Amino acid sequence: MKRVFLIAGFLLLAFGVSRAQSGRTKIYSESSPQSVQTQNNQQKENREKQSDDDEIIKIDTDLVIIPARITDSKGKPVLDLKQTEFKIFENGSEQEIAYFSNQEQPFTVALVLDMSYSSVFKLQEIQAAAFAFVNQLRSDDKVMVVSFDEKARVLCEPTNNRKVLKLAIEGAEIASGTSLYTALDLVLNEKFSKINGRKAVVLLSDGVDTSSKDKIPADILRSLGNNDTLIYPIKYDTYDDVQKTRKENAEVVYDENDRPYTVIKPKVKGEREEDYRQANEFLNQLSTQTGGTLFRVNSTTNLNRAFAKIAEELRKIYSLGYYPSNPRQIGVRYAVNVRVYRPNLNIQAKESYVWRQNTGK
Repeated sequence: MKRVFLIAGFLLLAFGVSRAQSGRTKIYSESSPQSVQTQNNQQKENREKQSDDDEIIKIDTDLVIIPARITDSKGKPVLDLKQTEFKIFENGSEQEIAYFSNQEQPFTVALVLDMSYSSVFKLQEIQAAAFAFVNQLRSDDKVMVVSFDEKARVLCEPTNNRKVLKLAIEGAEIASGTSLYTALDLVLNEKFSKINGRKAVVLLSDGVDTSSKDKIPADILRSLGNNDTLIYPIKYDTYDDVQKTRKENAEVVYDENDRPYTVIKPKVKGEREEDYRQANEFLNQLSTQTGGTLFRVNSTTNLNRAFAKIAEELRKIYSLGYYPSNPRQIGVRYAVNVRVYRPNLNIQAKESYVWRQNTGK
């Protein structure tokens, strides 16, 4: 009988320990990237749409830089983390951190403004909010101003001269067409490829492209692979306004009995529901794949708040770097997971990258 009680007591003790362990709070926080297989499948689909020449992006070092923003459960930035509290995993394997910075180092920011007629904001509202954003950056941060309609236009190269930036922003003009993909390609693959240090793109747009001739979403997403640029899309929705305009522009014609009826032209690119679904997905991917944040706005108050929030976030970014411990394969996407050894933190970081090799060309 005594043996039976001893066994029962042991089982109860084991059950209690098991439950205590299962309910124990994690001692660390971590980011949650997509699965490697999912990302590689997406990358394979993107590569099949491109030529071999387009696949090559030059890099000068094997160092992988991961920007990360850490906040507590209330959304307040956590600024006192040390390198020893971080761990980085690539495809599940821990990597040695070779570079760490939590200093408020200068940023080069590309302010990319959608100047198509479909904007829900007036030109003066966009210009005022954009310049207010510039004034919230640090004095040593540099800003490049780019506007786009049917064409992408660099209104000024990176500078911290506020007078020059004000003139550049005031030079933006509303016009027809929306070449969003062309504008992003210009910034990421032409301008920013020549600039070292911390970089960010702040994009104000509805995300709907109607006039890019030689660029598609896959081109832009593919170029994010070895790019350490943070992207902050500020998205406004123009779908209802576009549909309203279509109805207002409907043609009234008369039948053979002189009875009037309305003829609405078929929807074209930029007016369809699928265009807006693609735009929303694209802007989401820009932010999640780079460690930025997507903001949705519908008023000038929200617009100013979004710009202010981005300016604040740019001052509170950690930079982590490592040399991959395993051999690289060109064109393969590698999942990245950032872990911080403090519980209940939110980690916003780049989720993956695609390996590109320096061709020497």
